[in-house]
Amino acid sequence: MQRMLILLLISLLAGCANTPTTNFSVATNYQANNSVAALGFNVIKRNHYTVPKVAQAEYNRCVDFALREMQVSEQCTWEVPGTSIGIVKLVQIDATGCHYMFNTMMYRGKQKQWQETACYSQSGKQWNFQ
Repeated sequence: MQRMLILLLISLLAGCANTPTTNFSVATNYQANNSVAALGFNVIKRNHYTVPKVAQAEYNRCVDFALREMQVSEQCTWEVPGTSIGIVKLVQIDATGCHYMFNTMMYRGKQKQWQETACYSQSGKQWNFQ
């Protein structure tokens, strides 16, 4: 039974390997991964508090809008009615053109806040997130 649980957890973790750089889970207070049960609990908690794909797309739309159109101190809000809401605020554009954004995301009664930095690469013609 324990081997089956370990295989199940490994397959769940392998499915999470291709996640975007933004962590879309608002879960907090994970347990230390010192047992299979704790690892399983953490995986379930993360999955339970990960915002739906449609909300992730709305967040990405706001970030894209912030990078293309917004001025410092402006913000973009996004919402998936009845499930999640968020704010992307452009707080600084430095001399090199890097954009600094403060993000807030709320889902299932939990809130997450973080800062994100995006710098445009002329050679690669794309935004690189740090």
